[in-house]
Amino acid sequence: MTSSHIALWCVLGVALVISVATDVARRQILDVVTYPLMAVALGVRLWNEGVGSLETGLVSGAISGLGLALLLVPGAVRGRMGWGDVKLMAGVGAVLGFPAVMAAAAFISLVGALQAVVALLWHGAVWETLGGQLRRWAVRVRLMQEDAADVPQRHIPYGVAIALGTFWAMWWQHDRLG
Repeated sequence: MTSSHIALWCVLGVALVISVATDVARRQILDVVTYPLMAVALGVRLWNEGVGSLETGLVSGAISGLGLALLLVPGAVRGRMGWGDVKLMAGVGAVLGFPAVMAAAAFISLVGALQAVVALLWHGAVWETLGGQLRRWAVRVRLMQEDAADVPQRHIPYGVAIALGTFWAMWWQHDRLG
């Protein structure tokens, strides 16, 4: 592991902690955190490793960042997730590169699923959520009218899952490297 990787991981760690705090407190992941994270990650990769390939350099960071962000675009377009989550994922991918980004995607998904289950149990909303899903399905197949399918929306700060899953991937990557 090179000193540039350690520096990038430190920058990523700070960005993740700030993003968790703002996501939990204000339901926002700030552009002032995500854009510099992406720029620093890609700049350091270009400076230290050059343009590179799928596994090194600028290409690895850019493709990994774009790929990880694209996983969340459908949720952001439908309004189920914020664009700050998408940009944070792009920053994570830009820092980690390939193949660590694959582990990050898996770990973030696992943590996010666990977070959602815990939140539903904590709020006592398991049956309400399942009923809402059934009502939405019934509206789609035209068994119910659309106005009957309204269910209260819950906010689950996905920045927490992104941070925990990324830290898990960083630990996994560090363990593999040495």
